[in-house]
Amino acid sequence: MADIRRVRRTRSFVARPAICPFCKGNMKVDYKDISVLSRYISSQGKIVSRRRSRACAKHQRNLAHAIKRARYLAMLPYAPTHIWKTGGVGLSRSAV
Repeated sequence: MADIRRVRRTRSFVARPAICPFCKGNMKVDYKDISVLSRYISSQGKIVSRRRSRACAKHQRNLAHAIKRARYLAMLPYAPTHIWKTGGVGLSRSAV
């Protein structure tokens, strides 16, 4: 029988504690603060996950609600600007 040895892998990164920026700075999530909300929207126009935003569960819910409210009130776009300019993803004017 072959001797099977397990190789123990070491982590190549050091896990740092996830500190919510809203809890740390004692900030409140507000749908009128577009500069803060735009940091939590990806380039595709999607709401960023908790892992990337480093927000706690409570503030991530408030953040998603505020972004949706700002979109409804036309303070934030539903679609990113590159879709507005091209008319769609991957579509060109000659194909239409």
